[in-house]
Amino acid sequence: MNLKQFGFTKGHSTTEAGVELIQQIFGAWKDSRDAIGVFCDLCKAFDYVRNDTLIRQLHHYGVTGRSLGLLESYLSGTIQRVVINDERSSGSADNMGVPQGSVLGSFLF
Repeated sequence: MNLKQFGFTKGHSTTEAGVELIQQIFGAWKDSRDAIGVFCDLCKAFDYVRNDTLIRQLHHYGVTGRSLGLLESYLSGTIQRVVINDERSSGSADNMGVPQGSVLGSFLF
């Protein structure tokens, strides 16, 4: 794992990522180099991963057999429901998205 990875890593935070960024900028200025930053907002990105595409990509990268079947099962058959005042909607099938907050979530994304 890259030592500069801050997300989904125990003991690392966005504060540490910000400090690292500032250190890199000041280091570049000190050495008379340009400092360029590229920032991407991945808001809701986990929700837009198509499960069928993800399964094909996993197969392409060598995940096969029971492992692929387990991941396919993990990603399929989920239902979204809304609960308000103890009233539950009937729900609808969900074939997109990677479970957030799960151990596999960031890896699969």
